[in-house]
Amino acid sequence: MSTRHAPDTPAPEEGLDLPELTPPRWNRHGGTMLDASWLRIARHMPTLLARAASLAWLSGPRDVVTTVLFNLGSGAATAWALVTTTAVLGELFAQVPTPERVISALPSLGLLALALLLRGGCGALAGRAQARLEPKVVLTAERRLLRDATSVELRAFDDSEFHDHLFRSHTRGCDEAGALVRQSVDLLTGLVGIVAAAGVLATLHPALVPLLLLALVPQWWGAAASARMRYRMILAFTEGRRRKHMLEQLMTARESAAEVRSFTMERRLLSEFDQIARRELDIHLGLATRQAAVRLAGDTASGLVTAGVFAALALLLVKGAVPIAVAGAAVVAVRVAQGALSNTLHAVTRVYESGLYFSDFVAFQREAAARLPRPGPRPAPEGFDRIELRDVTFGYPSGEGPALEDVSLTLQRGRTIALVGENGSGKSTLAKLLSGLYTPQKGSVRWDDTDLSEVDGVSLRARISVIAQDHTHWPLTARGNTVMSSPEDTERLRRAAEAAQADRVVADFEHGWGTLLDKRFAHGVEPSGGQWQRLAAARSFYRGDDGDEVPLLIADEPTAAMDARAEHGFFTSVHAHARRTGATVVLITHRLASVRMADQIVVLERGRVIAQGTHTELVSAGGLYRELWELQADAYRVPEVPRQRRP
Repeated sequence: MSTRHAPDTPAPEEGLDLPELTPPRWNRHGGTMLDASWLRIARHMPTLLARAASLAWLSGPRDVVTTVLFNLGSGAATAWALVTTTAVLGELFAQVPTPERVISALPSLGLLALALLLRGGCGALAGRAQARLEPKVVLTAERRLLRDATSVELRAFDDSEFHDHLFRSHTRGCDEAGALVRQSVDLLTGLVGIVAAAGVLATLHPALVPLLLLALVPQWWGAAASARMRYRMILAFTEGRRRKHMLEQLMTARESAAEVRSFTMERRLLSEFDQIARRELDIHLGLATRQAAVRLAGDTASGLVTAGVFAALALLLVKGAVPIAVAGAAVVAVRVAQGALSNTLHAVTRVYESGLYFSDFVAFQREAAARLPRPGPRPAPEGFDRIELRDVTFGYPSGEGPALEDVSLTLQRGRTIALVGENGSGKSTLAKLLSGLYTPQKGSVRWDDTDLSEVDGVSLRARISVIAQDHTHWPLTARGNTVMSSPEDTERLRRAAEAAQADRVVADFEHGWGTLLDKRFAHGVEPSGGQWQRLAAARSFYRGDDGDEVPLLIADEPTAAMDARAEHGFFTSVHAHARRTGATVVLITHRLASVRMADQIVVLERGRVIAQGTHTELVSAGGLYRELWELQADAYRVPEVPRQRRP
């Protein structure tokens, strides 16, 4: 890896082995940084604003209309107030001020007060509608993000790039969607104010308008450059922030609390957290200094130009080009225009910055759309007589080579098939292909003559029941952990619980099936590993016992945490389930004693099928299966104790 460092980021401390702290690889984000260039952003800004407007309209059309109308009303009231101010000053300064002149100016003063009152009322109502709109937009964006995250193919979650995009979209993209809408409205408000003030100023003397607008350029440059600096920092340190967040979770989550203490990981975790946090702090401090310098330069230049505006106005007044009343009104118009310019500048800068973050949200939507499973033209078959894998190859995005390579296999309906092999042989990957969670990159998985890549994945998985190796400990009740998304049926729940022996687990809970299985909440309990596995098994049996039994049951290391008695009962239930329903059972386990009765045993090594047959056939043939069988069998043999001779 290169040791060069970006000029805006300090080098990581020596001796640290943290890849998250290495300098950013700009070529990795080349497309995104190209989008952040001036020309590219200028081109993309209308698209981003259009997307934000669409999101706002979907979230709250009434609030959008209310916000726009009252902001336009506020701008119109501003223009009216400026015109009325000119009339008031004209009445007062037309001659030497007298009580009569003040009285004659009262109608104009009344109109001015009314205009200011209308401006304030429109601003308040527009602010209320805008405040209602923003959280609705954020909620809409969050729903889209979660919909996309739960819809993409499972393989996406094995890709670090996908996690980076998801992290940026989740941490800033959704919030910035709401901010982008809010700032777009602020931009509209500011522009209306500028138009109103500039229109009045142009009627007083046209030369003042270009001078005033000229003050925008240096200040805009400073604020926009500062925003771009911050975005680059966020982009470059995405992995570091992910790592920092992960460390925070490890140190505060209940799941890891015991091991943190058992292995005295406190100091190591805190040390790594401090290293990343110091790195992030250094970047923030350096960024603050550079931003301040850029903004100072912009504000200084803007101040000089503004001073020039007032100097020009004074010169016009001295030469008699404008009367004193008009000059007074011009001063008010200039101040109003400057305030509107300031608000517009802030809104434009924030729209620019939020647009960069919102582009991450948009980019994630595009990536998620590209990673969606291809919708099948037809639902999956109701069942099968055989499952056939033809020359299947599959690899993960890590690029470490295929997890499965040229696997061909046939599984018959109503039989129990065991997948065995050492760790990393591809057993779990093969199970995920069979369960429809992964699609092979080469070859096909077929139910009879139907290629599963051509059918709807949701309908396919509805016909498959899975006991996952790393099953989720859902923070639901015992009933919720078993029923999941299926319709609730008391008799069906009873049968599933008995088959998995989960009824004995639930019987020990004070609140039975209504017990919350999460100790982080009041009255919650934490089942043991074996109890969780029984509940996971009941979950699978429940899914396959709805009067239209699923034809395929996959059990991936389902008894790793069970005791011997529970394990024996589970496998007895699995075989009984297969006999009763005619389902095909695919069983993955390292305990070969549990697969002796399987109709077919498939042996995998390094992603390839190297043998298959019955237990007797494989033991007789020798090879890896016999070696593994004898290693486990030796552990249960009682060593022969030599006899001692009597004296």
